[in-house]
Amino acid sequence: MTTESHDGGSLTGIAIHPIKGCRRIELDSVTVTATGLEGDRQWQVVTDPPEDSALGEAVTQRRNAALATVAPEPIEGGLTVSAPGVGMIEVKRPDANDVTVLALIGEEVACADAGDEAAEFFSEVLGFPARLAALTPESSRPMRLFRGRPTGFADAAPVLVASTASLDDLVARASEPFGIERFRANLIVTNDQPWAEDTWTEFSIGPAQLATRVVWPRCAVPQIDQDTGERHREPALVLREHRWCYSAEGFSPGMRGMLEGNAMFGIACTIDPEGAVVSVGDPVIVTATGQPLLDPPR
Repeated sequence: MTTESHDGGSLTGIAIHPIKGCRRIELDSVTVTATGLEGDRQWQVVTDPPEDSALGEAVTQRRNAALATVAPEPIEGGLTVSAPGVGMIEVKRPDANDVTVLALIGEEVACADAGDEAAEFFSEVLGFPARLAALTPESSRPMRLFRGRPTGFADAAPVLVASTASLDDLVARASEPFGIERFRANLIVTNDQPWAEDTWTEFSIGPAQLATRVVWPRCAVPQIDQDTGERHREPALVLREHRWCYSAEGFSPGMRGMLEGNAMFGIACTIDPEGAVVSVGDPVIVTATGQPLLDPPR
């Protein structure tokens, strides 16, 4: 590992996703919390559990692209949620846990049901019985893959960082254009060197300190237009050709299972300290680097 500091560019975009799988909200600044960024992935759409089970399972864009058309907006005490053809509702954030849901990465999470009106809304959007759940101050979801760090309903990482330079390099090789919002990252950095972020192990963005845990494996979600819900061929084809992980030797068995046989884009990170505010325009300073999992595309 190299520890000489150098310029990593600047922060040019911030996005949170209040409801996992639903529309992003772009911000100029955001506060760091114990679980990542304030307001990010604190709600989760789940299946309506059968009568013989109390456990609803996570619903995501992987199989339900219509979630991309749902636009949440934080308000005092909760959210407004809207979708084309369905209308808008207000959802109050529950105060206490009363249900258990199965998050995407296999953990059971104690949280709160958001009520029947929200359930009716998402059932209409999706075309099958569904409900909305929320994390409360009583909820806890420590991630084994991230050394016990707490997260919201994100797949596994407190924050995901992506680079516009890497996106541009990927789009130049692809059969059709696509935007960086397809990758649903939280923090977008702009620098001059594509794929440099794959080597970053420690870096700062303004007052926040970040540590990279892994280059992030990609599923089918980046093929979905994040405004219309329409599915496309790219970036699946270009990722398969240029960013495919065949071997992740040196990682734990659990992590190897996530990495091998998947495409990579973006870096999954922890972020500290709680209470720090990062803003668009903040400098990115890289303080430690290491060997990347994948070589840059030729």
